[in-house]
Amino acid sequence: MAERDQRNLLRRLGALAFELTPQVFAVAAFLGGVVLLASAATPAFTQRLVFLDRLLHPLLIDLSHFAASVAGFLLLMLSAGLWRRRRGAYWAVLIVLVGGAVFSLMKGLDWEEAVQLGLVALLLAPCRKAFNRHSRLTEPLRPAWLLLLAAVVAAVMWLGFFAYRDVAYQDALWWTLLTDRQVSGFLRAGAALALLTLLAAGRSLLGAPGAAGHRPADRAQVDQAIRILQQADVAAPEAWLAALSDKALMFSPSGRSVLAYRVRGRRWIAMGEPAGLASERRELLWAFAEAADGYGAAPVFYSVGEGLLADLATLGLAVRKVGETAVIDTAVFSLEGKARQNLRTAVNRAEREGAVFDMLPPGAASAVAAELKAVSDAWLAHHKGTEKAFSLGRFDPAWLDLTPVAVVRVQGRIVAFANLMPGARPRDGLAVDLMRHAPDAPPGVMDYLFVRTIQWAHDQGWGALDLGLAPLAGLDDRRLAPVFARVGALVFDEGGAVYGFSGLRAYKAKYGPDWRPRFIAAPPSTPLALALLDVALLTSGGWRGMLGRGG
Repeated sequence: MAERDQRNLLRRLGALAFELTPQVFAVAAFLGGVVLLASAATPAFTQRLVFLDRLLHPLLIDLSHFAASVAGFLLLMLSAGLWRRRRGAYWAVLIVLVGGAVFSLMKGLDWEEAVQLGLVALLLAPCRKAFNRHSRLTEPLRPAWLLLLAAVVAAVMWLGFFAYRDVAYQDALWWTLLTDRQVSGFLRAGAALALLTLLAAGRSLLGAPGAAGHRPADRAQVDQAIRILQQADVAAPEAWLAALSDKALMFSPSGRSVLAYRVRGRRWIAMGEPAGLASERRELLWAFAEAADGYGAAPVFYSVGEGLLADLATLGLAVRKVGETAVIDTAVFSLEGKARQNLRTAVNRAEREGAVFDMLPPGAASAVAAELKAVSDAWLAHHKGTEKAFSLGRFDPAWLDLTPVAVVRVQGRIVAFANLMPGARPRDGLAVDLMRHAPDAPPGVMDYLFVRTIQWAHDQGWGALDLGLAPLAGLDDRRLAPVFARVGALVFDEGGAVYGFSGLRAYKAKYGPDWRPRFIAAPPSTPLALALLDVALLTSGGWRGMLGRGG
């Protein structure tokens, strides 16, 4: 038994060592790149250089010096791919290590460096199975790795100028091949390194990893998402936003669960929670996080509820509250009492002016699409707004046909409407998406619409009606609260000039809702404030829309 336990222990230790192989060789390759760059920035041994001049043409020596510098830079870049187990990085590093060893010998008979690089290549060669991820050699560097790369290049440049501090620098040094060869070689290599670093930084900071291959879903994918939503055993009402064709969709291996997301910059932002089978939720979360990580991007989950927090913690994500959603319990809602006086007044006045409520079933919106569009266009023009996206629906008859649509008519003409997204089960309730009214509609028409919708939902067996998110509501401005929460609370209180945060919450509060928190989650290294800004820009269609200057 003891012998078996020892074998089992050795097997587990071996598996652990195998798992650490990519990180070990990433560090080794990075240090190899540092050695190559430091060697290229410092003078060669004179006796070796004199001997080499007898064997090789000076131009070939100078080109080898330049090539060794580029090889060193490539090792710094490719080591990030090794760390992430990229198969392509494995092969590329092997080639660069061998090339770097050859160039080290050809530029100054630096056999010590050649031996070090060759040894790393020999040790790396049999470890191919440890690098099991598909190749993405153009993958952007993460900010931390990019900062480390820039620091190494800056240190090498300082080392070179320190080594040649007694040189009288002049323009001719850049092109001199036979005199002051080492100084001119250092200057040319330094210029190339600076340019390569800028290119890498621009590519990494401005790129959107994975965006090209993860565009909005096509018709077949949207149809599959709709089938999943119609048969789901777990789905928040917001999951229906997956049917808008403005987001990419990730499906579970069984094809019975779905998650909607968009790629913006270095963040993959999932809208809401997975929908479909409850047994597949966690695996789909992991699949999404690993796919984003595979591209060097950060997975972000926006507008998730308390029920998902345990799974997000399992993924190692940081979580912050982003607001509260107003959920009406349809079983206890009533117009009785002093607190509901204003709602009673609005309902009575609307009906005196001829308002009539109706609920259009799914598929009925297309028959009155022209009337609905007239209301929508007038509402947008009155508010000087544009259609939203991502976390909100937009006016589209095909979209409205998927869900029930509450309408208010006056003298037979539709003057207000709101579409309702259903949850998977009656107790999950419904959520209001679009809510629009004509400028000439009776005062209080939306209060009338919501009251009648709540009553209709109760009659149909729906347990709740979600009136939507009040962004940044419920954040605590306390000394020990996270900076994210304190800044959010400040914006909520003082940001009325840009967006009526407090006014929106006050409007929904008169219905007596249960305020349920909504969260955003991302890796601890991801600035959540920037992730939330990305959500706002995706929803508003850019800066102009977010600042209320849409065309």
